Amino acid sequence: MTFLIRAFRPAQFLLAVLALTFLPASARAQSYPDLPSSYLLDDAGVLSDAQEADLAEALREMKADTGVEMAVVTVMSTADYGGFDSLESFVTGLFNSWSLGDEARGDGILVFLARADREVRIELGTGLQGSYDNEAARIIDEVMLPAFREDRYGDGVVEGSKAAITRIATPYATPAAASGGDAAATGDEEKGGGGLTLGIIGAVIAGVIGLVVFGAKRAKANRVCASCGAKGQVEISSRTIQQPTETSTGIGEKTTTCGACGHSSTEKYTIARKSKPSSTTKTGGGKSEGGGASGKW
Repeated sequence: MTFLIRAFRPAQFLLAVLALTFLPASARAQSYPDLPSSYLLDDAGVLSDAQEADLAEALREMKADTGVEMAVVTVMSTADYGGFDSLESFVTGLFNSWSLGDEARGDGILVFLARADREVRIELGTGLQGSYDNEAARIIDEVMLPAFREDRYGDGVVEGSKAAITRIATPYATPAAASGGDAAATGDEEKGGGGLTLGIIGAVIAGVIGLVVFGAKRAKANRVCASCGAKGQVEISSRTIQQPTETSTGIGEKTTTCGACGHSSTEKYTIARKSKPSSTTKTGGGKSEGGGASGKW
């Protein structure tokens, strides 16, 4: 026994302690769900059969009419897929893992709901980023959040996704219809010199700066403690108690804790059955650099 104790040197002991300390964090490997051929994944189970069929058909028609690839995803919590810094980092990573949108046009769209986290995001490809970020924010604020606040998650997802089709995908794919007077105005702009052009460029730059500031403020929105009303002190964590399978649902647990008053609440939720993976779904090779908008309720 004495020999064993002496053989276990201090340096080795320190390495063992560090390994045990950091193992739980490193064990939370990040992963993403597979992309179904329907481009619709309802792992949170918020859609009725009728809503799911209706939305899947709308996505098919949109792709056939415009060529735009758009996916809709609902989950209970991003924590079920590993450790991610934020909703934005998870959704951008998911978008890029699926390569949504045409590689050259960068016209992919991803509508994402994390029900237990009470967060929603519309992620846009590089071709839509900047031009449609503000429209994505309006869709979330005007269409989706009001429904989510009333626990009408299915309605919010369907109506928000259809709004993204009509207000983002279609105008982008058919710019002539959205601005029919461009051709007639070209000659007048050329006669008028560069003043108008400089004004337009300045307006675009100012708009982009405004969108960046707006997005930053939304990303830093504070949660409010239901007990003491403190802002910025609420931490939410989720863990999976029972993993779902393709034939049975799983069980998750969400814990909300306030650092100001110490109030803590825990609730269990159902994790929807896993969708059967589809390795044949081929996308256009698009990517996102974090464009779009997020919301909380």
